[in-house]
Amino acid sequence: MSTPPVEWAVGSVSERLGIAPATLRTWDRRYGIGPSQRTEGGHRRYSEEDIRRVRVMSRFTARGVPAQSAARVALSMDSERLMIETGAEADMAAPVGDTSGTVAAVCSAALSLDPGALSRIYQRTLRERDLVSAWNDVFAPALRTIGEQWGKGALGVESEHLASEVLVTELRAVIRGNRPRAVDVDVILASADEEQHYLPLLALEAELARHGLGAICLGARVPTSALSDLLMSRHPSRLFLWASMDRPADEALWSVLSAVHWPLNVVLGGPGWPADLPSAGRSVTVSLAHDLGSAAHALLASVSETG
Repeated sequence: MSTPPVEWAVGSVSERLGIAPATLRTWDRRYGIGPSQRTEGGHRRYSEEDIRRVRVMSRFTARGVPAQSAARVALSMDSERLMIETGAEADMAAPVGDTSGTVAAVCSAALSLDPGALSRIYQRTLRERDLVSAWNDVFAPALRTIGEQWGKGALGVESEHLASEVLVTELRAVIRGNRPRAVDVDVILASADEEQHYLPLLALEAELARHGLGAICLGARVPTSALSDLLMSRHPSRLFLWASMDRPADEALWSVLSAVHWPLNVVLGGPGWPADLPSAGRSVTVSLAHDLGSAAHALLASVSETG
């Protein structure tokens, strides 16, 4: 015969968590963060999962998150994520290989504005996975989820910025630890004109460095005129451009590439490029990379072809 689960009255929950009964009743009435069980006599009682949800609510409001936003996030968490969030070490709770749990832990650490936890999660993921898997399965999905939550008003832009900047630090550490000492201007990584995102460039630079290939990363918002000057003066053999925003088919980039007179492998990444690419110069090969792995493969393949 199974033992029935323990259920808690509001007074007991108040004593257990150190939250005033009036606050618990307000959270229940206004935001739906309250007891989900009833006794035979009709009295409402908190389950352990209800208490975990209250803990999440309390933790976020204590960090300055507005109550309505904190409640929205707490109510969106399933049982597994609640366990991760309220564990003694939330950032280490997801077991090895638990992709969804790790993504949830990143989101929770970002919402809690905890850079230490974010750093530990990122480092652990990079130890347990190769970089392509870490990016495709954990980092990129976590950043997308955080962006979606920001769009819904569930968290502030400061959480999105923190998650990104801590990841920048960890990716740069991978680059520093693997990049060859001598880096020629032969592989150029850049974001397209007016494109503000550059994290995918750092992930690609880190993956290339792991394979012994150094690259020059120009970062975000590289004007087409500046890119043209660099190409014409240094004649690199490989160029990667990232664009998440839609790019016009008649932009100046294609005129720049049509003037290239040496072998140049151009790899385009991100959802901003048109499916039907305009023609480039006769010396230029242009391809679309659909993820980090295919982008790295295309650039590394050029090494074997020219080596």
